[in-house]
Amino acid sequence: MVVKIYAAAPSCSSAVGYNERKVAEGSASVLSSSAIKNPENPMETFLEYERGSLRCQNMSFHASVNPSEGDHMTDEKIREFVKDYMEKMGYGNQPFIVYKHTDIARTHYHIVSVRVDKDGHKIPDSHERRRSQQALKELAEKYDYIPGKQKTGKTAEEEPEGKKTELKDFNPYDGFDPAKGHITDQIAEITNLALKYHFCQPEHFDLVMEHFGVKVIRNEAHGFEWITLQGLDPKTKEPCTPVIEPSVAFLDLNECVNRRADFCKTQIKTREKEKVDNLAMTARKVARSETHFLNYLKKCGITAVISKSVKGNIFGVTFIDHKNKCVFKASELKNFKASDLENDRLNKWYDEKKSPKEVRYDRAIKLSAKMLIKILGSEHSRHYEDDEIMRQGQKKND
Repeated sequence: MVVKIYAAAPSCSSAVGYNERKVAEGSASVLSSSAIKNPENPMETFLEYERGSLRCQNMSFHASVNPSEGDHMTDEKIREFVKDYMEKMGYGNQPFIVYKHTDIARTHYHIVSVRVDKDGHKIPDSHERRRSQQALKELAEKYDYIPGKQKTGKTAEEEPEGKKTELKDFNPYDGFDPAKGHITDQIAEITNLALKYHFCQPEHFDLVMEHFGVKVIRNEAHGFEWITLQGLDPKTKEPCTPVIEPSVAFLDLNECVNRRADFCKTQIKTREKEKVDNLAMTARKVARSETHFLNYLKKCGITAVISKSVKGNIFGVTFIDHKNKCVFKASELKNFKASDLENDRLNKWYDEKKSPKEVRYDRAIKLSAKMLIKILGSEHSRHYEDDEIMRQGQKKND
């Protein structure tokens, strides 16, 4: 038996949302609850407790109970075990709900509770994981199971039979590669990397993930929002893996992304922003096509994501600076404007859909037109000068 305690979140809504989604999908059910007014809407009770505290920042208590086949833990034994376990952890008088999960071969259970009591006082959580392991050992004799110890984020029961291979020589900066296998591990490492970037909008996290070959799918149902992920083929950029839930470390990935975006809004990145602005302006000056513009910035460690309308008009640009791990919109830069890039597309860039021969022909036509205009302008100027000389001569004769 192993009990895993997840990182606390600002609200119980993330943990409840995760479990309720599983219930809606038919892969989980409510096993039991304590002090919950309406088990079909546990957030109603949890919110009453959360609103009573102004100081506690992380409200949720979320844990999973993972019995092995040899523990012979029935649903009834789990109900009683959870009561005793929560009592030893200091949550005996707290509202909590227990979900039974059958989405994988090994049946396991999730407990959700709130970290503040009805008076707004925080439940003591010092040395929480160590106390959890101690509680597990103390209850082992009563419920006749073998207590296990979690290692590297996975329980022994979660490991497949036989020797488990490891993901080696994988650099998340190289992006997702289905040929290397270990899809979940690859995506987890890429997610870790993307969450280290500076971005002020959750959508920019999606762009970083897609750059590294992972598609972010945002879902919403029953008032809850969550994220699922899918690997992309490096060549076609099309989805090539099943849709997967984030790994155990990111049960609440949507909340992690939102919190990261809010944190980044408080951080000023003036120097990094100026660097991107200067490089973008330089790329504009030298670029003769969209590909030329993108490749110039790519050599500088910057990925530019151009937003276009249905008609192909450029209306926005987002820059991902991989060296400084920053994401900026064009509107955040001082000198660069997306409208200037649209103007370049219309008047300066050549059409990349045409063949090289057609491009050379168009250039020759444009060059000839410019020369003709220049010659005509020169002739008009000389004609004007001759007329002026004749007028001056007539004045002298008069």
